[in-house]
Amino acid sequence: MNGVTAWGEAIGFTRDETGKPDLASMLSHVRSAIVEAGFVSRGRITGGLKEAYRPFGIDDGVMKEATDEVLRLLRLSGDVDEFRTAAGRGYAATPPRRVAWGGDEVALLGAVTSGPADGIVRRVSAAERDDAIATVTLADELGRPDWRSALVELGAADAPCETAAALFAVARTLAASGDRYSLEEPQAVEVVSGRGEFFGRADDATSGRWKRVAADGCFPGAIQSGFTTRNVVLNISGGEATLWQPPNRDLWRWIVVGATLGGGDPVLRYDQGSATLDFLTPPPRQAERAALLAGTQIGPWSWIIDRNAYSVLADLMGPPLVAPPKRSSAW
Repeated sequence: MNGVTAWGEAIGFTRDETGKPDLASMLSHVRSAIVEAGFVSRGRITGGLKEAYRPFGIDDGVMKEATDEVLRLLRLSGDVDEFRTAAGRGYAATPPRRVAWGGDEVALLGAVTSGPADGIVRRVSAAERDDAIATVTLADELGRPDWRSALVELGAADAPCETAAALFAVARTLAASGDRYSLEEPQAVEVVSGRGEFFGRADDATSGRWKRVAADGCFPGAIQSGFTTRNVVLNISGGEATLWQPPNRDLWRWIVVGATLGGGDPVLRYDQGSATLDFLTPPPRQAERAALLAGTQIGPWSWIIDRNAYSVLADLMGPPLVAPPKRSSAW
């Protein structure tokens, strides 16, 4: 055993099938450092990882990409919060808690020092009791659907008995009275106007539900300009177009969910036999978080997740499709 191998075993460093740092082990290192220190700056995390992984000869670009993804996953799960200070970004562990959904396991989040230290999400048997750590349900951890909060922020009334189709209705109104947009360059515009389970892609060769503008209507869309993509809601009437651009990508994804539900199509597919969940639209952050906490990812939009956790997710997203799994594509 050479020195590099011994050092890797000593710190628990592993690589994935492509030779890059394994995200689960790297995430464990970062999370442990944050939990132990209480607050860690982005610079200290980056510097510490570079120093610890220096013997493995990892390219700087690969390290930056992996570090970004690790911190994204830690924020998405709810293990850490990100803060912006005069010295730059920093990260602190959230309060310790167990998240339960009525399954065989619970997820451990935040400043928990007991239990497993590894895994993208730490999980233990639901039968293991720990009265020192508060237990919350998955539904309470997620909170009310973000699309409902967006409705209120956009000046509409909350709609607790409706689906995200209510959000799309508001977006349609905003797009109809929005900025004018010329359709003189049709190759620069794609809209989500097709039907079917395969969502597809807007870039490269348009596929799936992505189509060129071909008829009047209101559609979630994407406008390509050089290397920039704008996620918009496009209203077309008599060949004239106006648009509204949601303030962030996550809200646009909820609008796609609403447009899909409003058109009578499902946004989820679940196979009870294999416990396989497929997202049929780009998953909003809140939905991706639910799958991350309670499931195991097997593809870009596919997860293994038990029925109890899936029920929480279905309540969040809208009416599901229960059928044998087919392919789904990320965009």
